[in-house]
Amino acid sequence: MNSIYQVDDLVKEYLLFRGFNSTFRALELESRADRDKGFQVDKIIEELFGYVQTSDITNLLEFWRYLDTRYFSRLDSRFQRTVKKFELCLLRYYLELILTLTLAMQVKRRDKVIEFFDVYGAELHENSEWLKWFALPYSKNPTTDPAFETFFSKQWLDNYIVSLHNFLNTIFQNMPLPSLLTLNLDKIQKKAQQTEIDALKASIDTLKANMETLEGENLSLKQKLTETKKEMTDGMTRMRRRAVSMVDAKTRTSVGSPDSSSKAETRSRRKTTQSLSLSIPEDDAISGPSTSDSLSDSNEAFLITTQEEFFEHTSGITHAKFSSNGTTIASCDMDNIIRTWSYQDQLSNPSKIKNAANVLSLEWEARSDKLLLIGTDSGLIRVYNTESQSIVQTFRTDEKLPKVTQISCSPAESVFVSAASNATYGTHGASAGSLISWNLKTMQKQQTFELEGSEASSIINTVQYNHNGQLLVSGNDQGFIRIFDARTIKPIMEWKSEAQVATCFAQFSFDETSIMDVSANGMLTQWSVHKPGVSLSSVKLTGFPPPSPFSLPTSQSPIDIPGNLPPSTIDIPKPRVSSSSASRRSVSSMRSARLPSVDDTYTQTMLSVSPRPQMVAFSHDTEHVLCAATERENGPVVGMVYQVAHGEPVQQIAATQNEKLTVVDWTSAANACLTGTADGSIRVTKLIRV
Repeated sequence: MNSIYQVDDLVKEYLLFRGFNSTFRALELESRADRDKGFQVDKIIEELFGYVQTSDITNLLEFWRYLDTRYFSRLDSRFQRTVKKFELCLLRYYLELILTLTLAMQVKRRDKVIEFFDVYGAELHENSEWLKWFALPYSKNPTTDPAFETFFSKQWLDNYIVSLHNFLNTIFQNMPLPSLLTLNLDKIQKKAQQTEIDALKASIDTLKANMETLEGENLSLKQKLTETKKEMTDGMTRMRRRAVSMVDAKTRTSVGSPDSSSKAETRSRRKTTQSLSLSIPEDDAISGPSTSDSLSDSNEAFLITTQEEFFEHTSGITHAKFSSNGTTIASCDMDNIIRTWSYQDQLSNPSKIKNAANVLSLEWEARSDKLLLIGTDSGLIRVYNTESQSIVQTFRTDEKLPKVTQISCSPAESVFVSAASNATYGTHGASAGSLISWNLKTMQKQQTFELEGSEASSIINTVQYNHNGQLLVSGNDQGFIRIFDARTIKPIMEWKSEAQVATCFAQFSFDETSIMDVSANGMLTQWSVHKPGVSLSSVKLTGFPPPSPFSLPTSQSPIDIPGNLPPSTIDIPKPRVSSSSASRRSVSSMRSARLPSVDDTYTQTMLSVSPRPQMVAFSHDTEHVLCAATERENGPVVGMVYQVAHGEPVQQIAATQNEKLTVVDWTSAANACLTGTADGSIRVTKLIRV
């Protein structure tokens, strides 16, 4: 409609060109008296309100009836009530304006109101909405009369004008247009589209230029990265050679008398030496061929930047876990003493938690570093607050299922799930096993899943949530893997491995399309989530599981850890009585004077079984897995990083001679991994991806 005057000029030009002068003059006269105002809504409303201002009721109604005949009558019948409503409001505004002028300017114009009702009263009397308006001329002050005050407000008038404007504008925009106007509109639209196309082409050219610039910068960065990698590789080679020469020199000087003072000196220097040797074992660097010999510089997927060793415990490490942000570690030893400490802040004061019961599981609350959950063999799950350094909540399991062997916290809400059984260390098999979900806010048990049938005597070895806490995966000692709805703890799908080997550790892959399963026989299997029971890949992790860190006395029967994982059959020489062992005895004797008696069989034999779920930890992207493994037969138990796709070892965490790893963990938040040993030390290694 914006081009209607342009089309009128073209028609007039054409009439003059053809010599249709009479027609031209007639068009000129009718154009000047155009009642449609060129379909400009503002001018139509201006003329309507002009008649109201001059109290010209005759022309007001005549113009409205013209609009009704010309446009409103052609509308769908469902709009007729709206048209009547607009007409009613227009007449009310006419009366309201007359009375407003009468009150404000003391102009005697009530006669106009009476005249209005005399002329149109009979017609309006049939409309029930007008009945109360017949009393309007006789109201002393209609602006305060509840029946009329709404129509005297500015807000009512503004709303009416806007509504009428939108109504007329909608009608004109949806009218069928003549072909002449359509042709002009097509021309205008094509011109606008061409302008937009030209602007887009210019934008494309600009983006191409920017892309070429970025590609050049990317190529330059790639060249710099290649040069940096080469420099780092050369530097690592030089450092390793230097470390080997240092070890050779130290070995030659220490062959004569390896007394206790030299051992202590070697232990105190271990941190500095490892920072130089990076991934070469210090005391085993010259002891013959091993798995690490096959890890060439080109095959290593990680670069070890720092490696520090901490001595927070005096007996073997049974559990060690990074907190959610990766800065704090919770660790537990064979004396059931738990410590929470920071490996980054050397000045921080570690907290100490003593337990009257044996600690079977340890887990951080997934959304903060504030809460630590402790599962025991007495049916209690204790919640420790690191800020107040106190136990703030306690959950109690069923008396028939007192052994809390696994705990996993939801990453999305204050909920955790525990695996419980009645199995005890030193016995074979159990008569019950279950999964229980708990709410940390209400401190109530939510849902329970119990193993039944042939699985009634099995134990759940591993429990892990997916990234949003909606799903849960578990594996037991009979090779059953299940995926649960985390809210209801009901199995969605389940399958059993063909070899029926116990699952040591299982978790969702990074893209959550598969389950990563590390079994007790050292096989890493990737199971499809979309096709339950279908193996996508299966590889052997060389050196896993490792032999038992301790050999059992002949007077003691073999035992099973929770999950009934098979004990190692390798005969490990009986370890010498070290300071850690003496410390364990002294701590036990001191504890017995203060705490209720505890069956030491649990802690003294917990580390005699391999593998355990604490010996496996995946990277955040699940492309690599860290395991406690042996690099050669009868060699030390070291931390070995495997590539998940092929099962090949790609990085060894440095170890010392005769070292026996008992736990591992990996945090993506700080790019670090930890390894705990049977002598009570914990090593924290920081890695970067090469």
